[in-house]
Amino acid sequence: MKPRVICVMGRALDQLDGLGVYSVNLLRHMMAQDPMTRYVILLRSERHAMVFDQIPNAEIQVIPSRSKLWWDQLLVPLAARRMDADIIFNPKFSLPLFSKRPSVFVLHGSDWYVNPGNYSWLNNWYIRIMLPIYCHKAARMLSIAPIVVDDLVKHARLDARKVTVTYAAAAPYFRFIEDKASLKDFAERYHLPERFILTVGRVLHTGHDRLDEYRGGNNETLIRAYGRYRADGGSLPLVVVGRDIEAYLRRHGFRDRELQGIHFTGFIPNEEILNAYNLAEFFVLATLYESFCLPLLEAMICGCPALVPSTGAPPQIGGQAARYVNPYDEVSYADGMMELTRSPLLRAEMRAAGLGQARRYAWQKTAEMTLGVLEAIVPAGRVSSPGVTSSKESIVVVD
Repeated sequence: MKPRVICVMGRALDQLDGLGVYSVNLLRHMMAQDPMTRYVILLRSERHAMVFDQIPNAEIQVIPSRSKLWWDQLLVPLAARRMDADIIFNPKFSLPLFSKRPSVFVLHGSDWYVNPGNYSWLNNWYIRIMLPIYCHKAARMLSIAPIVVDDLVKHARLDARKVTVTYAAAAPYFRFIEDKASLKDFAERYHLPERFILTVGRVLHTGHDRLDEYRGGNNETLIRAYGRYRADGGSLPLVVVGRDIEAYLRRHGFRDRELQGIHFTGFIPNEEILNAYNLAEFFVLATLYESFCLPLLEAMICGCPALVPSTGAPPQIGGQAARYVNPYDEVSYADGMMELTRSPLLRAEMRAAGLGQARRYAWQKTAEMTLGVLEAIVPAGRVSSPGVTSSKESIVVVD
């Protein structure tokens, strides 16, 4: 008998966003639950080559390439053949089209179909042509939320029978903090007001899309809604976390008068932002579409009441623990912020409900469901066949 070999397409590990968080945490928990399988993680750079260094059944192979297409379609299948892989697994979407080895990938969203204006014509063209092909080629697919499956069935003719919804989870350091000294230190470092509303935003694409600005963050609507909230007597400052958001708003016509009461922190590392959730009176998010809504889950874990969009996945993830508003309606956002500001009892009820709802999402559960899909394709215990023996040594291949 030889161990099952899973070839992991690890390009997503280089992304400093939700995809990177998802990939690292899912793989760590899969390896822990599946110690007899050999996981070979392929990377395009050595940037994250040490992420799984202490995991005995993980092996890193760094295969540089300037082209993602070349890497996916030629270098990955060659590496999978060389290691005699049983399954090719990609934590994001895409897979080698000309490999005979069964492949599984993860569907993270359908924003290209729901909000195509957020992306360049080239990106939209690529998705509409290639995503249906990848879905047809895949042995099975995973999805982070039911809404993603529903949208892709409607827009991309996805075969829902091939998809298992495994959800996602928050990074393990998100938690409710009782240490008031550490929270005070964080507030002082970022010059935060004593009481505030929190939002996190994005105005730039995190990938390599040709459009620099990302309009799906819907920051303009939230800022106008906050202005209405202040005009109606709302007194809480708004703390905005995110890279270059103030500069983006000013480029789009917002001046000092429209930005009164707003504190821009700039980028805060993921490992620290849990402090902001713990300090805030409540959290508000205005994005037009969320395929899972990780910020909502992070807020609930930290005991922060949340006012989030009614579109996309938030109602599926937050259940009865959050408040939902139309992200296109600034009046409903202003009314929601005022309701939460004026009702400490409502905030306390939502805080308790959110902590309970958040317990439904855990990496252990996501990893278990993912492994169940892989086990149905190639069981872990199979008859030995010729192949490459396991090695903990990193291999660098230059193309």
